[in-house]
Amino acid sequence: MSTAPTSSRQRLLDVASDLFYREGIRAISMDTIVERSGVSKATLYRHFPTKDELISAYLKAHDHHIWEHFDEAVAKHEGSPKDQLLALIDAIAELFQPEYYRGCPFLNAFAEFSDPHHPAHRLAMEYNHALRSRLSNLSRKAGVTDESWPDQLLLVINGAYSSVPVLGLTGSAAQLKKLTAQMIHQYVN
Repeated sequence: MSTAPTSSRQRLLDVASDLFYREGIRAISMDTIVERSGVSKATLYRHFPTKDELISAYLKAHDHHIWEHFDEAVAKHEGSPKDQLLALIDAIAELFQPEYYRGCPFLNAFAEFSDPHHPAHRLAMEYNHALRSRLSNLSRKAGVTDESWPDQLLLVINGAYSSVPVLGLTGSAAQLKKLTAQMIHQYVN
């Protein structure tokens, strides 16, 4: 059995992911992906018949990677919801990478695709709802009764995601861990 289809699919996805993230999804054509990947157009369309399918694969791969990263961080503090919340924030802050941070791929996709029926819009909504749900569940387990508190945390997180591309890692995003730690210590015993 040949591994070429899997490796060419992965090569296409890797190149598309890098370009979509760095330059924006709409700015990158399928021809650019073919050119940069070194994979034929026929192979591209065999694996991803439409650009929307490639966009979906890109966002699903990010979703998988991010949740795996978050789950690993939170699992280290089983039995302590407060520490799990702090670990989740630390894991989010770890995603802010120098010289390769253009913000949250889901918020970026959401900004590029306003049509609620577009798969990028839908996947961005699903990710943010899942993050809010995770924050709500951990908060509830930690004894937080204020229903708006997870939304406050999400607002700070999304603000940090949005400020990194504009102000860099030393700008307001650098305050994410400090601000959320203060919030967590204030609300959670």
